[in-house]
Amino acid sequence: MDEQEQTIDLRNLLMVLKDHIIVILAAMIACGVIGFTLSAFIIEKQYTSSALLYVENSANKTDDSAININDINAAQKLVNTCQILFTSDYMLKQLEAELPQYGYTSGDYKDMITIESVNSTEVLKISVVTNSPDESTSIADKLVELSQEEYMRVIKNGSIEVVSDAIYPESHTFPSNTMFTFAGLVIGLFGSYFIFLIIELLDTKVKPDDDLAKKYDIPVFAEIMDFLAVDRSNYNYKYSGGYGTKSKDKNKADDDAEADDNDVDDDDYDIDEEEEF
Repeated sequence: MDEQEQTIDLRNLLMVLKDHIIVILAAMIACGVIGFTLSAFIIEKQYTSSALLYVENSANKTDDSAININDINAAQKLVNTCQILFTSDYMLKQLEAELPQYGYTSGDYKDMITIESVNSTEVLKISVVTNSPDESTSIADKLVELSQEEYMRVIKNGSIEVVSDAIYPESHTFPSNTMFTFAGLVIGLFGSYFIFLIIELLDTKVKPDDDLAKKYDIPVFAEIMDFLAVDRSNYNYKYSGGYGTKSKDKNKADDDAEADDNDVDDDDYDIDEEEEF
């Protein structure tokens, strides 16, 4: 029984999709257009500029120095320390003082700056996100410069080297036209389908194509026809028993046959009168 109910439920789900496929596709396309419009013309663009720094535990490295695993482990731990140092209030206040032309506060810089380790290595990635590619690049460059000074001021051991200067962003990183359009299509598809599904589930009316015997586990003995939905011209009202099932042509043929019978009776009556006379 459970298997049967699951089959019926799946069929109902597919029927909802089939019955409203045109409206669902229209809603899907409309939401996709809205998503593209939002990303392309309404939402403000954001640009990301990134720079890479390498944290070295020992400052006395020579070309023939052997790689020490302890130095690597210490450098990786320093990366975690640098993440905290380079986003500290002291650092952000310095950045605010160095770049007064942008009008950002230390709180603004805290929200737009991200510092993370690259694949758990000794390499630090500094990223700055603003609404201008020029501002993002300029802030990232200044942050790299101040980070080197802050490292030597606090750590006083090892070194920090620039692997890659801040890269000027050629295009915005948010919002993505492709992602917003795709999200709109998905929302339109599932959103409209869900609405029709809820309407279908809340509809308690019995429909002509419902299988009542399987749905409610009761026998069905008869079905009442909707006479208002049927062309009444196909019915004959001449019978006292109610609606007949004879067509117009059949009724006309019967009337003609009856008229012929009446003519025959009249002819027989005239012949009888002549014989009596």
